[in-house]
Amino acid sequence: MAARTKKLIKKASSSSTKTKTKRVTSKSKATPKRPTSSKVSPPANAAHANQGEKEKSKKKVGLSLNWNRAIHINTTINDALLREMTPVILQMKQESSEPITVGIDSPGGSIDAVGSLIGLLQAPDQDGRRAPIYTVSTNRAYSAAATLLAFGEYSVAFPHSQILYHDMRYSGIDDVTPSKALRTARELERRNADLALKLAHQIRQRLIWVYLDLQSDFSDVRERYSGFSKEFDDAFKEVLDRKQAHVVDVVAFSLALFRKLTSPVDNEIAIQPLRLLKTWVQIERIGQRLPKEIANGKKSVDFVQGIDDLVTEIRNMDAGNDQSAKTPGPEPHTGLDENDRKDIKLLIQVLARRFATDKNLNILDDGLDIITEDFSFIKDINSDQHIYAITNLMIEHGHIFFGRPIYEKLKKTKDDQERYKILSPVYPQARMLWHYMVLICRCLCRGEHFLTPGDAQLLGLVDEVIGGGPVESRREWRKASPDYD
Repeated sequence: MAARTKKLIKKASSSSTKTKTKRVTSKSKATPKRPTSSKVSPPANAAHANQGEKEKSKKKVGLSLNWNRAIHINTTINDALLREMTPVILQMKQESSEPITVGIDSPGGSIDAVGSLIGLLQAPDQDGRRAPIYTVSTNRAYSAAATLLAFGEYSVAFPHSQILYHDMRYSGIDDVTPSKALRTARELERRNADLALKLAHQIRQRLIWVYLDLQSDFSDVRERYSGFSKEFDDAFKEVLDRKQAHVVDVVAFSLALFRKLTSPVDNEIAIQPLRLLKTWVQIERIGQRLPKEIANGKKSVDFVQGIDDLVTEIRNMDAGNDQSAKTPGPEPHTGLDENDRKDIKLLIQVLARRFATDKNLNILDDGLDIITEDFSFIKDINSDQHIYAITNLMIEHGHIFFGRPIYEKLKKTKDDQERYKILSPVYPQARMLWHYMVLICRCLCRGEHFLTPGDAQLLGLVDEVIGGGPVESRREWRKASPDYD
């Protein structure tokens, strides 16, 4: 593991444990502890005392919709709606910190207006109290309205409702020129990637819940899709150690989702992230292989160094340093800096893989766009911004990555070195799972996806389908659990 990654994991794990994180209840239905029987009968009033203590130990089910404390969004989401809703929301938050229900029947609107509306709903009052926000798709949740639905702390869909996700779009662009079209396309791609990352942070706990619910299907889907399983197990074997005691099975998870999703188009959302992860792993392997071959003396060409030398020579030529030494002029320019060298090395790896796997690739057609897309994807997946999310994922859901005993030990550690020692062995698994979730969100932000409420629940966009969905919701599980009243 790179030294910078190691340093960032330590920093992230330290800050994560200092901040009190919200506990996510595991779905494993362990047998509740029962009071130890006594041979001596207790006093008559002790039974009432024990019953009182038992009642106190129970936890409220919660997560129930309250339509008497609700706002309804049944039009396009824009600045006018935001102005109309602002005093209503502020008054409700001032009256109480009880949950606010947001009913949604909207064709969409401005993603910026949605961002402001979410910020307003989630903001604390002057005393730091926040009212939980429960979002509900009552009929339609299209486009920006689907984003609002997903960003509820608890999200619910009526069984007849329709949910539409699609990529960012601009309308009404005048005087389109090639340069303006290119800038617009790049801006849309950047905003799609930003939204996908925010969405992944929001839905990761829901997807963990779905993972736990589908875990019993993993053996079956591995057997049913054995060829597919072997292909990706082989592709990921250098990253994921399936011999570990607690293995986070991303391959089986994707297959379980694939089998459950109902739309022939949308079930590809479960598989496409695996293909993208396979590309990432292959390019990582290419990057690791070339330096080994140079070190072993099998190759003597360093492509990056060659480009570095060429850049230095061109810069010196432009500066006039090919003239006589007596001629005054600027100091000789150096070549590439460290970030440039990393980018060029990555670009070479992307080029090599694309030309090796696609014999019909044509740079003059769409080949350059494909290569640029690959480069941007790999550069993003390797960026430091993901390390904190991965570390938090391990800490919040340690029972999945380590098992209960080590998870309890992790919670008690206070030394960064000891914490890193526990976290580092399963970091590759957490990293793979996190990126899989991010890539699901990226797929949702590409093209058009009309989702049934059940499919939206499987993809982590809603917590519950009223009347029952393909996954047992947290509220339904709480009602059935003896630990909750």
